[in-house]
Formats: sequence, structure tokens, C-alpha cells
Amino acid sequence: MRRYLKQLQLGLFALAALLAGVLGVVVLSPKPSSPPVEPAPSQPAPEPVSPPLAVKPVTTQAVKPEPLPASPPFVPPDPELESAWADKLREAPDYKPFFDAMRAGFPAEWTQALRDAAAQGGLQKPEGADLLMSLAVQEARRKSGLLAARADNGTLNALFARQLIVARQLAATDSALCIDFLNGAAAQRFTQFAATHRAIMAAQALAGLEAIESGAKARIQRDPPSQTDFDLLEKALSSKGLSAEAIALLLDGKQPPAPIPDDQACKNGVAYLETLAQLDEPGRMRLYALAVQLMAHD
Repeated sequence: MRRYLKQLQLGLFALAALLAGVLGVVVLSPKPSSPPVEPAPSQPAPEPVSPPLAVKPVTTQAVKPEPLPASPPFVPPDPELESAWADKLREAPDYKPFFDAMRAGFPAEWTQALRDAAAQGGLQKPEGADLLMSLAVQEARRKSGLLAARADNGTLNALFARQLIVARQLAATDSALCIDFLNGAAAQRFTQFAATHRAIMAAQALAGLEAIESGAKARIQRDPPSQTDFDLLEKALSSKGLSAEAIALLLDGKQPPAPIPDDQACKNGVAYLETLAQLDEPGRMRLYALAVQLMAHD
């Protein structure tokens, strides 16, 4: 059975929440799980169950505070590499604002993404620009993703709104790929999906960069979600008609006795993102910030 909502990736980027495992959605664990049963010495340790979603499951497990990332070392631009990609980038005008933002604000990550995409044959592939976008998102999230958790409220709202748009489009076109997106799973088909939905993918990727830049300036330190935050989320999901088993999977990572079909699991993931967006702002921001931290750790 598919593991859905493996570690939200909300897409950050989310990414950036998405291509080749760039984004995912995360699910929140409202209640501490009971202590695991120790396996018999002769049995292999069971594989841990991953939490659910595209924003990254917010678990009740404490996230160890980490220092914010240091500025990356200066990497000089590579004019020859930029020139090699020029024609390919012109084929994807929807990505221009994102690529320009990467070049200006994340030059080291941008140059590395150009090199990696070229090494993977991106210059020869029809979807080469989509591959480059995906790798650029990954580089930015890996180096600076924790900063996004400290972004201002409006920027965090915008990030998750963009992830929801992508999740809804996937739900309408490919429920299996929707589940991979919500799980943050790598899938070659994300690149093909991006190639035919560049406008929404570019907007999501750009929202991720804007969240990082906002966090670098705002440096907002939010408290972790409270038990009340999780209780309200669970109640809101129930009011949307989600079953107790579906909610347990989303919030606790608890697998139901019978597999949930992909189309329904995808709808549940979309409902999760919609529900987060409808919570009162203080609790919503705490959950969003934790989701982004989990994404950056993924």
C-alpha cells in the first residue's frame, strides 16, 4: 500500500511542495504515540512509519532548535554555463521570475543547480527547464529552508496557498501522483507534470524563495503548536467529513486496516491543506512554521 503523506512536504517548496521530490506535504501528529513495542531479538526492527502530507506532517515530537544557516560561500557566476542554458530557459518563460530570483538571491545554489541539471542531461531534454527548476528548489531548501519558518504571516500563507493550488490540480488529473506529491516522494512524472503546468509550479517555487527571504529579514520565532492547536485541527477535519481512520493517518501516521484508495487519500490531503488555511491565525502560523521546519529537515 502506498504510504501517503510521507513528510510534507507543503511542497516548502515545497516546495516547495513537488518535482522530483522537491516538495511534500506534511501531516501533523496531534497526540504523542504510545511507546513502540520492542521487536524480538531475532526480528528486524520495524521500519518507522512516516507522518503524512504536503506541508510536512507536524508531529508532536520536539524539533531540536538549530542555528540558522550561515551565508553560503561565494560562488562566482559561470558565464559559460549560463550561456549553455540560455536557449533552454527561453523555452519556459513562466519560470523566468523564479530563475531571476534564484540568480539574484541564491547565486551559489543557482550555479550548483545549473551544473546538476546539465549533468543529468537537462540541456538535451524537452523538460530540461522543469528539471532545473526542481533542482534549484532543492538546493535552496537544503541550504536555507529553515529560514522560511521565520517568515512573516502573509508570506507563509502565500506559500501554503500555492501548495494547495498544486495539490488540487494533481487531485483533478492524477491521484497517484497527487499522493507522491503529498508524501514528498520522488517521481520522474513530476517533471512531466511541471512541463504542462509551469505557471502554478513556478508560482509555488517562487513562493518558497520569498518565504526564505522573508524569514531572513523578519526572524520571527514562533512557539511550537499546542495540544489545543492539534485538537482544533482534528475537530475541523472531522467536520469536513473525514473518517476517524483518515484523520488518524493524517495526524498520527497510523495506517488503517484497509488501504485508502488513492483518489480518496488525495482528497483527504487536499482537505487537510484547506483545513489548515481556515484555522485561526495564531494556531495556523504555529502549525505552518513547524511544517516548514520538518520540510527543511527532510
